[in-house]
Amino acid sequence: MMRSLYSGVSGLRTHQTRMDVIGNNIANVNTTAYKAKTMNFSDMLYQTTQAGTGANPRNGTGGTNPRQIGLGVKGAAINTSITQEGANQSTGNPFDLKISGEAFFVVSDGTSTYYTRDGSFDVDDYGNLVMASTGFIVQGWGVDKEGNIVQGTVGPLNVTASNEAAPEATKNGRITGIIDSKDTTNLESKNGYQVTMGIYDNAGYTYDLKFGVLPSLNPAAQKERKITNTENVYKMPATIYQADISEMKFSYNDKELVTIDSPEVTDQLIKAIWDEIHSGQPSGTAQTKATIIKDGAHTFGETDFVTVNLAKFFDNYPELKAKVDGSSELLKMDAIRVDFTGKVGFVADNKAEYPVKKSTVIDPTVVSILYDAPTGGTTGGTTGSFAAYTIKNDIGVGANGTGSVIATAQTYIDDKGESVTVYKYEYNNGTDKIELEVTKEQSDAMQKLLQLKIGEGIRNQYTTQEMIADTNNVIPGEFKIKLLGMTDSSGNEVSEISSILEESEYTVVYDTGTGKFKYVGSDGNDSFTVNLSTINSKGNFANLTIDMSGTKNVGNENKCSLSGKKTDGFAVGKMTGVSIGTDGLIKALYSNGVQQNLGQICVGSFPNAMGLENAGDNLYQVTASSGDVAIGDIKADGIGVITTGVLEMSNVDLSQQFTDMITTQRGFQANSRIITTSDSLLEELVNLKR
Repeated sequence: MMRSLYSGVSGLRTHQTRMDVIGNNIANVNTTAYKAKTMNFSDMLYQTTQAGTGANPRNGTGGTNPRQIGLGVKGAAINTSITQEGANQSTGNPFDLKISGEAFFVVSDGTSTYYTRDGSFDVDDYGNLVMASTGFIVQGWGVDKEGNIVQGTVGPLNVTASNEAAPEATKNGRITGIIDSKDTTNLESKNGYQVTMGIYDNAGYTYDLKFGVLPSLNPAAQKERKITNTENVYKMPATIYQADISEMKFSYNDKELVTIDSPEVTDQLIKAIWDEIHSGQPSGTAQTKATIIKDGAHTFGETDFVTVNLAKFFDNYPELKAKVDGSSELLKMDAIRVDFTGKVGFVADNKAEYPVKKSTVIDPTVVSILYDAPTGGTTGGTTGSFAAYTIKNDIGVGANGTGSVIATAQTYIDDKGESVTVYKYEYNNGTDKIELEVTKEQSDAMQKLLQLKIGEGIRNQYTTQEMIADTNNVIPGEFKIKLLGMTDSSGNEVSEISSILEESEYTVVYDTGTGKFKYVGSDGNDSFTVNLSTINSKGNFANLTIDMSGTKNVGNENKCSLSGKKTDGFAVGKMTGVSIGTDGLIKALYSNGVQQNLGQICVGSFPNAMGLENAGDNLYQVTASSGDVAIGDIKADGIGVITTGVLEMSNVDLSQQFTDMITTQRGFQANSRIITTSDSLLEELVNLKR
């Protein structure tokens, strides 16, 4: 038989196989991360009819080439374009990932390990990061108890995170800005230029630390100051009462009811509401007066609201209808909302009716110095409820009123020539002399509130002298920064801080030529530490280290501009999402700025990635040709990067595939012609016998 017949058959077979490869490429043109394949041909064995000969100089003859007849074609190799990246397809899904480079994601079905470029991942009900198509678990590195990535044994990646991030106390902060020595307005005040720094305690509560910056003075530079002292002796009532002085705000259908047209109507309505709150019935007898509060309740001193039937109110007080327009909508309203502002104050007795007309709100610290808060609840009556505060036993003011409190107003001329008055209250409990310095407003409020009575007029008025530092003789380039106090989130002073105020003063030194920071506390120190951990009776604080290296002592238009800022610590945070970095690091994100490591995606690379074997489902397996896998950190090892919210598309080039399809079709046709032509020749040979 003719050899060309078999050559044609081999050509048909190889071109058919190539067409299968092209068809598979086109079928996967939209398959995520699919890698196109190409097929190469090679010729088959040859039949040698005459071997080649060399030249023979003796005979004068030359050499001849070998005579060989080929036996057809075969498929040489089917290669995968595995190193050629596909285009990016943006999805916006944070768990859709694309690898840039030649690495592969590592996944496992629990028994075998596979490798893939398909980064369409999801999270299963156990919190594992898995392939969305197969459920195979993505492999990587986990974290230790401190949240650090442990790049050891590769295992399943679980991205389960707590819904809350625990709070943490502030341990570090910094003060930055400019100290201008010519800012006499602030630096020469009593507490100097004040700087505030917010911090957290371990429970997540916020506090404000207050620091003062003053020039360092030459201890020998002092001057005399005269102080005029005016002392009054006050006799105190044995009991005062805390009252609810909440104001009312009226609204109807979410719109503010600004006026009821008549002050008399408004006053009576307010009184009627208070009467019901405190006595359980409106003014007058229960038989003739209908209750007007429809819903809700008011708690002593709290911010809340009730709903009032205004129509029933006017039924109770028909004489007040004449005070408003007879056609007014007020007469029909049955659901007036009454909001209470939630305030408390103090009165001298518990016989006043609600609403309390005469009451004063002052700093509770002032009251607590003189009076003990009630321990048995409140005292009440038909017109109101009052909490009774009794005067401290050690003050000596009992029912006989024999004890007294000394109020002192000390007046002097400050360095600017201005008159300054300091108000102090003191009493002697028999052992210790207790003194409280208050503002003028607090002093006035105390006298009005407690109805203090002067004993025998002015007890004493005298002049004293004291030696103070001369602020005109400062040490150039040297300042004192001291802790002044701390307030909580409500603005209340934290009294426990007083135990460390005296020890919390530090010297800050600057270069007098350049104004650059030199040290704080002692030479070589950039920071100082406030021992807040010693006041943990108020909150679980940590010692706070404050960096001062960001400050300068230069001119700034005669104005200091220091600011304080915490650099760590945070409140309780709610989880807001999960992010995956370019290095494969998976983090949980929280509303307080905390980021918690959950794990890191590892990648695999191969000496010959084209030698990997397709396992279907966009998966590859290791073969002897591919070489062993090397597991690594994609970014640290310089292999590539991971992009979030993007998938790798197929790298199939349709134009190339259609071109290959045409050449394959023509090759198949040509080989079929070999067979038909060879058949014709055989037919002619057979016809010779005829």
